[in-house]
Amino acid sequence: MKPIAIAGSILLGVLSTSANASQAIPSWWVMPGESDWYSIVGLIVFFLALLLVMHLYARFDHFAERRAKGTPLRTTIPMMLTVALAYEIMPALSHFSILLPAALILTAIARDFMLWWRPEANEKTLEAYK
Repeated sequence: MKPIAIAGSILLGVLSTSANASQAIPSWWVMPGESDWYSIVGLIVFFLALLLVMHLYARFDHFAERRAKGTPLRTTIPMMLTVALAYEIMPALSHFSILLPAALILTAIARDFMLWWRPEANEKTLEAYK
């Protein structure tokens, strides 16, 4: 008699649990026609965090360029940091060819070489823009 009572209570528990679970609405469900505020808040926080990272990087880049005035690699280092930041933020860039960041870094090296080769021309150009 005892085994039948145990089996009956287990069966009753399983049936009642599945019946209750089938009628409960999950907390992540959004009814048609309603707004999903959690996703909107999540997107806003994500874009604000991305803006903060870019803003802090731009400040650092500006600081590094001012401090590197007169050094041979004053634009190459910030360009390498920019490429590294782009690869960190957008991992899908790793599927592109290595020629893209290589071309950017070689262009920065060429600019640094030209700034080193004729620094007086660069100072006159900078004064004209100020």
